[in-house]
Amino acid sequence: MNDSSIGIEGYSTTTPGINGKIKYDPDSFTVNEIPLEIPEKKDGKYTVLKIRLTNWDTNKFLMHLADRLHISNKRITYAGTKDKIGITTQYFCLNLPENTSIGNLNIKDAEILSSTRTDIMIKLGDLLGNEFIIGIKSDEDNNRKINDTVNQINENKGFPNFYGFQRFGSIRANTHKIGKLLLQNRYADAVKLYIYDPEFDSEDYRKHYGETEDAELALKEFPEYLSFERALLGYIAREKTYNNAFSVFPRNLSMLFIHAYQSYLFNRILSERMKLTGNMHTVMDGDNLYSLDQYFNPDKREMIHATKYNLDKLNNLSAAGKVRPVIPLIGYNTELSGGMEGEIETNIMGLESISKKDFDTVSGDKMSSSGDYRIISALPVDFKFMGKNKVGFSLGKGIYATSLMREIIKENLD
Repeated sequence: MNDSSIGIEGYSTTTPGINGKIKYDPDSFTVNEIPLEIPEKKDGKYTVLKIRLTNWDTNKFLMHLADRLHISNKRITYAGTKDKIGITTQYFCLNLPENTSIGNLNIKDAEILSSTRTDIMIKLGDLLGNEFIIGIKSDEDNNRKINDTVNQINENKGFPNFYGFQRFGSIRANTHKIGKLLLQNRYADAVKLYIYDPEFDSEDYRKHYGETEDAELALKEFPEYLSFERALLGYIAREKTYNNAFSVFPRNLSMLFIHAYQSYLFNRILSERMKLTGNMHTVMDGDNLYSLDQYFNPDKREMIHATKYNLDKLNNLSAAGKVRPVIPLIGYNTELSGGMEGEIETNIMGLESISKKDFDTVSGDKMSSSGDYRIISALPVDFKFMGKNKVGFSLGKGIYATSLMREIIKENLD
């Protein structure tokens, strides 16, 4: 896999990269969620668990937790999704039926750090950001090179806010391709690609399914740990159709396919914008912008529109980290930008043969998306060295640490 496969081209810094690798073991990549305030109420409706996970994908842990508690996975929500490789501290919100006891769950590689009752249901995005501690595997001491790159990022007023490989599937980076197939109403092709993708898959059981499309036989061959694939195969074997097969997933998981394709479009658009502007904070006539907090989280209550009359003021505010231009995560209700940025967006959509209305026509699993907006760049907060080739910093919610590390290492981080 390479960066271009997920729409990424170019770097915002000119410093040399380093010979290093991240996520080489769980201890090398630690993520701690920075939560919003959770008001405690002893007889509250919800139970919020703070859990430290080792090598657990968020959605797979959610389904495992629901199974252990004998409840629907729809009764569990969380603040943020995390990749499998690493040690993560996350908050899960449980809407438990009466007389349901959590007890001693004793789930492998999962430690409950605290349990709080509250009347506030935690939803995706209900956090300030994430704190990272990342080790880089290298035979050399690269701290000076790392410092030079971070200094240039600060001079540039940010690093590109790309979506990293985690958004597209860390092992099989194809979720955006599945999303596009769904938008094209090629539902069966989308399900088949999830089960077997010849670009990534070499296992005999996957290839065998690609040849036979025999779901009952595949259930005998696919290993138990591939729970999502087996859930799809079970549906196909039972219903004798691919239609609506993704309904076996929690909606937030099935929506990942559409979100991944929106992310791919965003990465392509941002890559083109970088070629045009040359830095990460310039505001152009026609841009749309959001105000920012200290973690570079955007205030989405009010969109700011750049015109020739306020351009100088907005550029000063952007240089100070108070505002940032945004690129739409294209959906049926997003507003495209004006000016040169809008031309880039329209051109990429044309090259992809996709339109806004396509995001409102996904059938079966209610996967339609109205869209959203994402800032073009961000800065790390409290960046510090914690040893040789080991750094710590915080980022706002939804901002990828791997996109920052990509600028430092300057090679694919898949």
